[in-house]
Amino acid sequence: MAAAQLVGSEIEAGLALVGVLDSLDFGVRAALWLYNGETENWRFVIGVDGDREELSRQYYKAAFALAEWRKAHPEHPDLLDLARVKFVLMSDPLITGLSSLVQSPTLGSKRLTGNVVNGVYVEDALVHRIAA
Repeated sequence: MAAAQLVGSEIEAGLALVGVLDSLDFGVRAALWLYNGETENWRFVIGVDGDREELSRQYYKAAFALAEWRKAHPEHPDLLDLARVKFVLMSDPLITGLSSLVQSPTLGSKRLTGNVVNGVYVEDALVHRIAA
């Protein structure tokens, strides 16, 4: 089991981030918390369509859109900071493996602990969305 706890406020901040990105038609196809035992921290992973070149553009597009959203909605400071977010392609081996185990196109919470997924060891994960 993971040594570092993922607390409710972090989970809610991640869900709020996905909600805002969804409202901006950003195209979040996967969203999950993933624990890294080597660094002993949690990272929020967002899966998007596209290719490697598109991936960095998606990150900057999200950063700009979220900055604009925060200016327009200062009463909602509870979004997860993008410094804790990793954008990956839906073709990433972990995401493709998870999509064969868990299919959840709407936001939810499914916990995976101590699994090997597509050759990748998942010590702990909290999956909110995996769209086919």
